[in-house]
Amino acid sequence: MRDFPMRRRQFGMLAAAALGGTAVAQGTPAAGRHLLADMHSHYGMFLPRLFGLDLARHMKDNGIALLAWSVVDDRPWISTGSGPLRQVSEPKPGAIWEYWNGLVNGYEARLAEWKLAKALGVADLDAARMGEARVLLACESANFLEGDVQRLAAAHARGVRHLQLVHYIRSPLGDHQTAAPSHGGLTPLGAQVVAECRRLGIVVDLAHGTPALVDAALDASDAAPVWSHSWVSPAGGTFADPGYIARSLSPAHARKIAARGGVVGLWCLRSSAGYPVNSKSTYADEILRMCELLEPEHVAFGTDMEGVWPNRMMNDYDDLRDVANDLVRRGLPAATLEQVFFGNYVRVVRQCMANART
Repeated sequence: MRDFPMRRRQFGMLAAAALGGTAVAQGTPAAGRHLLADMHSHYGMFLPRLFGLDLARHMKDNGIALLAWSVVDDRPWISTGSGPLRQVSEPKPGAIWEYWNGLVNGYEARLAEWKLAKALGVADLDAARMGEARVLLACESANFLEGDVQRLAAAHARGVRHLQLVHYIRSPLGDHQTAAPSHGGLTPLGAQVVAECRRLGIVVDLAHGTPALVDAALDASDAAPVWSHSWVSPAGGTFADPGYIARSLSPAHARKIAARGGVVGLWCLRSSAGYPVNSKSTYADEILRMCELLEPEHVAFGTDMEGVWPNRMMNDYDDLRDVANDLVRRGLPAATLEQVFFGNYVRVVRQCMANART
């Protein structure tokens, strides 16, 4: 690839596929019917659409069998203009909880309109594996808890199965990547939330968390976590770096997540020089580099569709399907394609659901 040279293991994987992989590519329908999962998406949540949207049709047309639809609970309190995203005001007590419930009500109404079922249990994951589209309700931060761990059970009852701990505003759970740390990582309250997710069968998402938060969250639960979206930079970043570097994951912490059986997702952000992703082709290149760095069973799509607008290199799931078809044409082994495209994220969700202690 352009910014990162191909290493021997990646070359060997592709060379081996070249000997036996032609049949894999030829055995795939021209439209690319490998099932896809996206473990972080806002597609259909934010942008106005003059001609409307049928998310169920769009998912079916592109073979998106599982979509983690991420509710963002702190938008009214972060910057929406030019410059880096940051907290600009302080929510009043109860405001985030009220805002979050209103969002979930609206999103449930849309899902009903589109006749899209939520992924609530293992049976839904099995249905997704058979090609029946499912939406997994996720939360991009646990701010809505407002420090009340008991609210997590209420969120689970509403269908939440994937919880990111922190986002862009100050959190009693721990530190986020784009502001000076004040907690030293994960707080005792944050550890309680991680443990409660383990009990309820909710996937813990470490994205936006500082390295110290990642370390403490791994200590707080034996469940496999995800880092749903961003990228693995050469050395990670700090809050003083530009946003796309501050939000990156270091190779060392990516490997820690992988060692727990977790999965790291790649977003569709297009950014500055020295950053590897600026097109669908280079997105596929970066997926290959991540497979080499972490092994294929720990890599997935986490596009952040509509969340990185307007600095994106994908507009919709037609584009993600193009990436998948590109990876098929490159002759990767069928098992690798299945893991990255769909199986890795589903494995983590299934394990969390199956091991719930409710």
